[in-house]
Amino acid sequence: MTDKTTYMSLVKQMAGDGAPIAALALATADARRRQNLERLSGDIRFTGINELLARLSTVGKTFAETPELSKLTFVVKRTHADFMTALEAALSGYFSVASDAMRDVLEIQYLLMDFAINPGHADDWLTIDDKDRWKRFAPAPVRKRLQTAGVVHFGDKAESKDYKGHSMGLHISPVPLINSADGIVPEHSWLNEAGFWEMFDHGRGLLRGLTMLIEKAAPGSRAEDEIKKDMPSFDEASRQAELLKQVWLAIPEARVKLREGDPATAGNIIIGAMVGSGILDRELIVSVGGDDAVLEALIETMHQLAESDEPVSRNAARAFLSIVKSSDTNTTASSGQGERPRQ
Repeated sequence: MTDKTTYMSLVKQMAGDGAPIAALALATADARRRQNLERLSGDIRFTGINELLARLSTVGKTFAETPELSKLTFVVKRTHADFMTALEAALSGYFSVASDAMRDVLEIQYLLMDFAINPGHADDWLTIDDKDRWKRFAPAPVRKRLQTAGVVHFGDKAESKDYKGHSMGLHISPVPLINSADGIVPEHSWLNEAGFWEMFDHGRGLLRGLTMLIEKAAPGSRAEDEIKKDMPSFDEASRQAELLKQVWLAIPEARVKLREGDPATAGNIIIGAMVGSGILDRELIVSVGGDDAVLEALIETMHQLAESDEPVSRNAARAFLSIVKSSDTNTTASSGQGERPRQ
């Protein structure tokens, strides 16, 4: 593009032509995308997602050439598109769009599992009329069959909470959502990271569903060979994403302990999660001297992280500092006697 036809010049022209609100939304999304790309430059999550997209593309081709699977080729292609949608949305700050795309992947995963454990269901789903298809293959009856077969466990807190969260995000209700009211999440919100957690979580689930179906419908096929190949970048990126998610989950857990009057445990919860994820260097905790030196070094590091551009470490550091502040306030109120977070 020339200077006169750059993206932002066109957005400015759009605003000048009478669409300033729409232009602002586009400009904000572009700015968020640039910020996130710069922040994550060289990060393994991109090679991990690329590896997933490449695998889905290859598996889709093997579906097309395998008679037992060919009629479901379009389903694999749809998941590929869902992940591309989620990637763009996560970078641009539209977490709700990324989440909805992953809700689609989740429903597809459950359908594939249903087809794997119930021979004939795939053909039924493809051929029956819309009314009967909804009656038999709507999310609720599919989940019930999977639960009965022991394939999924909706009594499990994490799995149940994940599905419920997607449902609440997709369907309108008076319950306030975690997303920004403006659609685009704030610059330093942890939701800038959560879109990637969604992609890796549901990428793993989808691969599980595809594997189950291929093993049942086309054992020994090239599709089975492809779906079972190692994915080192995806696995490592998924592991790192899970560790970051655990840091975020530690924040509300710590706040509960703080409300219960236990700032020491609250601080330890956040420190443990940050050390486990690699945000904090374990050596910082064990090698700087006595308790006072450890706390001083921790606070200095937390102040630095609290001003960083990394959403999760920023929020965790600020939560820790608020715990220390609360502990100091309580200590002062009780004549200097109180326990600070232990290491």
